[in-house]
Amino acid sequence: MIAIALIGTTINSGTKTYNVNFLNQINNKSFEEKIIVFITKSYLDEEKKILNQNIKYIIKSNVLNNNFFRLLWMQFILPFELKYYGVKTFFSPMNYAPLFLKLIKIKSVLAVHSVLPWSYFNYLPGSFIKKLLIKKIMELSIFNADKIIVPSLYAKQKLIEKLNIQDHKISTVYLGVDHIFSKFNNNPLIKDFNYDKKYFLSILSCVKYHNILNLLLAFKKFKDELKTDTKFVIVLSILDKEYYKKIDLFVKENFQKDEVEILENIENKYLINLYKNSSFYIFTSYSEVFGFTTLEAISFNIPILVSDTSALKEINGNMAEYFNPDDVNDIKTKMIKFNLKVKNNESFISERNHFLKKYSWQKNIIKTFKIIKSLN
Repeated sequence: MIAIALIGTTINSGTKTYNVNFLNQINNKSFEEKIIVFITKSYLDEEKKILNQNIKYIIKSNVLNNNFFRLLWMQFILPFELKYYGVKTFFSPMNYAPLFLKLIKIKSVLAVHSVLPWSYFNYLPGSFIKKLLIKKIMELSIFNADKIIVPSLYAKQKLIEKLNIQDHKISTVYLGVDHIFSKFNNNPLIKDFNYDKKYFLSILSCVKYHNILNLLLAFKKFKDELKTDTKFVIVLSILDKEYYKKIDLFVKENFQKDEVEILENIENKYLINLYKNSSFYIFTSYSEVFGFTTLEAISFNIPILVSDTSALKEINGNMAEYFNPDDVNDIKTKMIKFNLKVKNNESFISERNHFLKKYSWQKNIIKTFKIIKSLN
């Protein structure tokens, strides 16, 4: 018996994208093994999926979408549920897992989707105590896991360097991007949004490591130098309210109305038309172990401008132009260059299609289950 926990935030993020697409794949796959999936009601309501009749779904309260309650449930309640259902192997895609599974003879596979606690600890949202707690629980979960899955070679190397994890214990399994073409039957427009006006696009979480203030400062320099009416559209998932206040103040003090438009917590169904109508996509994060949105932009033939840090070069390869995220002038210079760049020619589309083939959710699920079943 294999158990999987697809419990997580309802805010648009990499975690939500992973969980939703993992759910999509297992709903359309047949399994020889008995599978139990713990899932919050909100995911099922939002996605309105027809569930796989060969899988037992344990529907949990939406209260578990809260980080604190999810942590309590996972450490103090989930182990008893796993034992009750006779689970032999547990898979957690949430960066941490119950810490005492070995005591009840349950093997575990852990997917790690962040290395922030060991690279940009101070940029994590929350108090020092909260950040330290997250770091310690992640470390203990990683040490206790029988197998670890990461979405990039960069993430694997970080765990080896920072935590001295043995190489053979970690498997690199790239995530998918093919969901962007089949996610919605209809792609609605945002009411009162002017899609005809030229704009740059960023889709970010409101957290310090996404480096939004440097991005805005670079855009101000770009506007001042070119005297252009190009606007900037930034889609933000609000995770750090204090940081958001700084961003909001900077925009009000440095830009005229409509020069920068911040769209807060936009539903995924609105993103496709935002991508399609943008001039180019820019992503200023300091630390990513994968990064969905840059690949999504590539899928729509949108030129992308990306930080030269972490896994971003590994994932985006020669499909992106890169900048130093600490150098505002470098970001501004690349913006000017990209302002004239269009990549809609046939050779780019052919190159893009070949490039994106390795980022498949079907491949991800096959490799993930191969690792899980190796413990049986």
